[in-house]
Amino acid sequence: NLYQNRFLGLAAMASPSRNSQNRRRCKEPLRYSYNPDQFHNMDIRNNSHETVTIPRSTSDTDLVTSDSRSTLMVSSSYYSIGHSQDLVIYWDIKEEVDAGDWIGMYLIDEVLSENFLDYKNRGVNGSHRGQIIWKIDASSYFVEPETKICFKYYHGVSGALRATTPSVTVKNNAAPIFKSITNEDSIQGQGSRRLISFSLSDFQAFGLKKGMFFNPDPYLKISIQPGKHSIFPALPHHGQEKRSKIMCNTVNPIWQGEVRSF
Repeated sequence: NLYQNRFLGLAAMASPSRNSQNRRRCKEPLRYSYNPDQFHNMDIRNNSHETVTIPRSTSDTDLVTSDSRSTLMVSSSYYSIGHSQDLVIYWDIKEEVDAGDWIGMYLIDEVLSENFLDYKNRGVNGSHRGQIIWKIDASSYFVEPETKICFKYYHGVSGALRATTPSVTVKNNAAPIFKSITNEDSIQGQGSRRLISFSLSDFQAFGLKKGMFFNPDPYLKISIQPGKHSIFPALPHHGQEKRSKIMCNTVNPIWQGEVRSF
């Protein structure tokens, strides 16, 4: 009996009780856990008086960094037409690229991709990194002494905008400087007048397309646009529009006696 009692005592010492297990578990801290005492400044049924800050991990792999963004850079932020070296456009695209990708030149406040001033295909090598030389010539787009532009890289398949350069200031030393013309100026400066208005008259058309059962009822619409590759008005007269009267039931309309002035 003596040996049996000692053996049972040793067995009891070797096996921890359930209470001791519970005590050990409770000592283990819970990560980011809060007990009611930590919310003494909060009214659960109403709104909290103070904001409780919960720790946030900064090691997420999907956070955007500067190394994961596509970039489009330009060699200079200033360009003087006829005097500066050609610009060099550099791209570093992190997303999918395609042989049909292209780079457009835009006025700085332009938001529509189709309203580019000029564009270039960036090449067919399919490289995520590269560069292209861009020469800017004097044209109707740079009628002001200074114009701010930027360059944008577009994906050829989806049309998605990949990257945009910072602003580039284009200086055109040959751009005329206009001033408002007064009656006194028009009298004294007869030799230096600029174009103020013009008129069109006596329009006609031949061989318009017929309908299946009747002739068309054509009318004429005249609009002044800035030129190819852009619908953005660059001069005061851009965007003006005039319409003629309707000529009924004819494929060869003639608008006699109608004058349209711009």
